[in-house]
Amino acid sequence: MKKTLINILKFIIPLGLGVFLIWLVVKDLDSEDKAEIWKSFREANYAWIIIAMIAGLLSHLSRAFRWLLMLESMGYKSKFVNSFFAVAIGYLANLAFPRLGEVTRCGIMNRYEKIPLPALLGTVLAERLIDMLILLVLTFITLFTQYQLLAELINKYLLFPVEDKIASLKDSIGWVIVIGGIISLLAVALFFALRNKLKSFLNSISGLTKNFAEGLITIKNVRNKLSFIFHSLFIWTMYIAMMYFSTFALAETTGISVDAILSAFVFGTFGMIFTQGGIGAYPLILQATLILYGISETGGFAFGWLTWSAQTFLILVLGFLSLILLQIFNKKQHEEK
Repeated sequence: MKKTLINILKFIIPLGLGVFLIWLVVKDLDSEDKAEIWKSFREANYAWIIIAMIAGLLSHLSRAFRWLLMLESMGYKSKFVNSFFAVAIGYLANLAFPRLGEVTRCGIMNRYEKIPLPALLGTVLAERLIDMLILLVLTFITLFTQYQLLAELINKYLLFPVEDKIASLKDSIGWVIVIGGIISLLAVALFFALRNKLKSFLNSISGLTKNFAEGLITIKNVRNKLSFIFHSLFIWTMYIAMMYFSTFALAETTGISVDAILSAFVFGTFGMIFTQGGIGAYPLILQATLILYGISETGGFAFGWLTWSAQTFLILVLGFLSLILLQIFNKKQHEEK
C-alpha cells in the first residue's frame, strides 16, 4: 500500500507541477494574447517542424546504435531494430511515469535479446552520466558566454524569489525555530522507525553502484571509441538542431541568434527533467529565455508550446509504432528460426 502511494505521488507531483505552471501563465493571458498565440499556431510553417522531427528521429537512431556499441563491449550481440524499438518505447514510458523508460527499455532487451538486466542497467546508467556531462558542458558554455544576459533570468526567477522568502521568514523567526524543531524530531523518529528499510535501501544503492561501475567499464572497453564519441555528440547535435529548425516555423523566431537558441535549449532541457515530460515548464522556460533576446511573451510562449508539442508527438508516434513493430518483427524472426 505504501509503495503504491509513493508511486502515485511520483506521478502526480511532477504532473501537478506542470499543470500548475500552465495555469500560472494562462491565467494572465487576455483574449488578445490568446488570439495572438492561436494565430501563431495557425500560420506556423509546419514543414520546418517535420524537419525538426526528422532530426529527433536521427537522434533516437543514433542512441540505439550507441547502446549496441556499449553492449558489444560486454560481449552481447543484439539486433539494431530491437535496440531502437526499446529506446523509442523507453521515451514513451517516460511520458507516463518519470524514469520508467530506463527500466522499460532494459526489460525489452532482456526479453527479446536475452541480455542480463544488471548489464543493461549498467550501460543505461553510464549513458545517463555521459548525457549529463554533455548537458553540463553546454550549460557552462552558455552561462560563460552569456553571463550578463542570463544573470537577469536567474535573478528574476531564482535568486530574487529566494531572497524574498528569506526576508519574509525574518519577521516570523520564532515560528521558523519551532517548525524546524518539529521537523527535526519527526526526522529522527522516522529514521528509527524505518532504519531497517534504510538498510535495504543502502543495499540496493550498493547494487546500483556495482551496475554503474560495470557500465563505466563498458565505455572504457568500447572497441570503436571514435564511433562512440561521434554518436554521443551527434545525439545532442540533433537535439539542438530540432530547436534550430523549429525557429523557422514562426515568423517571430525566424533568424534569432545562435546564442538565443542555445540558451533556450539548455534551460528547456532542464524543464524537461523537472516536470512530467516537460509539460508546462518547457514552454514557460522558453518564453522567459526568449524574452531576453527580444521575442515577445506571446511569441515565446507559442514557440515553447510548438516545439514541446512536436517533440511529444514524435515520442508518441515512434513509441506506439515500436510497440506494434516489436511484436511483429520478433514474431517473424522466431518463425524463421
